[in-house]
Amino acid sequence: MNRKDMLSFINVYSLKTRYFITAFLVLLTIAGQSQLKLDFSNGNLTDPLWQGDVSRFKVNASGQLQLNTTGAGESYIYTQYAVPPDSIQLDLYFKLQFAPSNDNFSKIYLFIDNPVESIANGYYLRLGENGSNDAIQVWKLTEGVPSLMSSATMGAISSDPAEGRIQIKIYRDGLWTMGSDYEGTTLFEDDLVFVDSDFSLPDSMYFGIYCKYTATRSDKFFYDDISIKTIERDTIAPEIVSVEVINDSELKVIFSESLEEVSAQNTSNYTVNNSLGRPDQILFSTTTPNTVNLFYINNKILSGIIYTLTANGVKDKSANNIESKKDFVFATKPLKGDLIVTEVLTDPYLGGADFIEIYNKSTKFIAVDGLVIRNTQNNQAKTIATSLILKPTQYTAICQDTAFLKTTYGVPKESRFIQATLPSLNVSDANITIASMMGNQEVTIDSFDYQEDFHFALLDETKGVSLERISLKGPSNDANNWHSASQQVLFATPGYKNSNGQVEDPNASFGFTADKKVISPNGDGTDDFLLLNYKLDKSGYLATIKIYDSEGFPTLNLENNTLLGSEGSIKWDGVDGEGNIIRMGMYIIATRLFHPDGDIKEFKNVVVVGGNL
Repeated sequence: MNRKDMLSFINVYSLKTRYFITAFLVLLTIAGQSQLKLDFSNGNLTDPLWQGDVSRFKVNASGQLQLNTTGAGESYIYTQYAVPPDSIQLDLYFKLQFAPSNDNFSKIYLFIDNPVESIANGYYLRLGENGSNDAIQVWKLTEGVPSLMSSATMGAISSDPAEGRIQIKIYRDGLWTMGSDYEGTTLFEDDLVFVDSDFSLPDSMYFGIYCKYTATRSDKFFYDDISIKTIERDTIAPEIVSVEVINDSELKVIFSESLEEVSAQNTSNYTVNNSLGRPDQILFSTTTPNTVNLFYINNKILSGIIYTLTANGVKDKSANNIESKKDFVFATKPLKGDLIVTEVLTDPYLGGADFIEIYNKSTKFIAVDGLVIRNTQNNQAKTIATSLILKPTQYTAICQDTAFLKTTYGVPKESRFIQATLPSLNVSDANITIASMMGNQEVTIDSFDYQEDFHFALLDETKGVSLERISLKGPSNDANNWHSASQQVLFATPGYKNSNGQVEDPNASFGFTADKKVISPNGDGTDDFLLLNYKLDKSGYLATIKIYDSEGFPTLNLENNTLLGSEGSIKWDGVDGEGNIIRMGMYIIATRLFHPDGDIKEFKNVVVVGGNL
């Protein structure tokens, strides 16, 4: 072979090689798109490569494909991909921010063998038409001639906006099914089914989006989360997401996905512990396919119990099921006496805010939302908005600046708080009423008339110091039942047990009992005062209580003909009749009771007053 022939051979071989490599790369590109996924997260229209009126579309700040042009017209973009080799699943989201019509609608070309509709074969969706019956429609193209194959729910996309998320499954035998969610989430409801016995697709097709619009709608078309892939078998079973107690007879149960109708309505598939058992009736609707309402007729749902709902046998549409459990409680509105005021701060440190604390005295779970906090002295009231449910024996502090409380008072982990505005509270005195709305009527739950002189008399400064309730059983408006918070807790205990909280003794005997043998009234917050607890055979006694030193000299008249109930407490803070700290030593507390029916009773208690113990 001479030099000329050799060069000619080399040139021809090089051309063929370049052609082969180019064709091979094109095939690789198409094959790489066999699982078409278009979520526009890359922010451009070049990967994959879109063609057509690309300049009239954009990827917006929300990562969605959006029509972005001006004036009335038609715009169309498309991209090529390799069709999945097995049964096909197609997912997509759309939003037309208007009520569609023949002047403003969209076509989504799912599979077409030519980007020119007039000569193409394949399938497309039409979104929008005149009138109020707008539905998602599936059309088939045969050499450019369209024929309607099926329509989804009539009127489902007739409103403004027309929005939906759809999932189409196409099987090789020609069966088409479509699930839709017109809220844009993924709770698909069966919406369309048909069979095209002539269904057949070549390996490579085009996907496209077409918009027809008037000038005012030229940027109101949105698309996202487009995926065409081989159907993946659903292997994930539905689980309970939430249980809401509607009332004492009804539960609303939400699952993680749509349910198969027969299993969803089978009462034997649900059971609740603590004697509630299986529901008597079930309400299930295909409009909310992930939700069931369980009704109990023979048994009632009680507050104060932690229940567990178990679902076993509840299937999704792929027949998946597992045992799923969820705890729930029945939270009720408080009734009179269910909640009590247990702590008040009305003179906060500079930069802080007032707070009040409430305690769930009942055996029920209490929904605090809607609770009214009122100062009847100045006729101000605030309504609390919160999702907090207060369990029995739990406290919560309500304050406009809960962060300040946590930082200032070093509260423990178990503390609970509600950030909310309170009515204004005077430092010297005011009323705090907590109330709840029962229908149109406001019911008082607890009421406390506080005074600044309820504080420990020996405290030189009460700024930043809260008043704590001593006995949870004692009356709210008894000065003996309140004391300044301890110095050991930095002078307040917001959202948890009070430093002065008295432990109730259910086995307390008849008579008067001192809660301490030794007190040290030095203002350090430890054993600063004594409670003389009493339990009597009847109410109506008049009490005279005197304190004597060890030599029998009277030191203080603590009570003089004070009317008592059948049980309660009387506080002594270690101060004498002139307001001075009593000197160290042993003291006798002498109590004399007189009843109008003639009964007279006498009791003596001994207490030691120490120093800085």
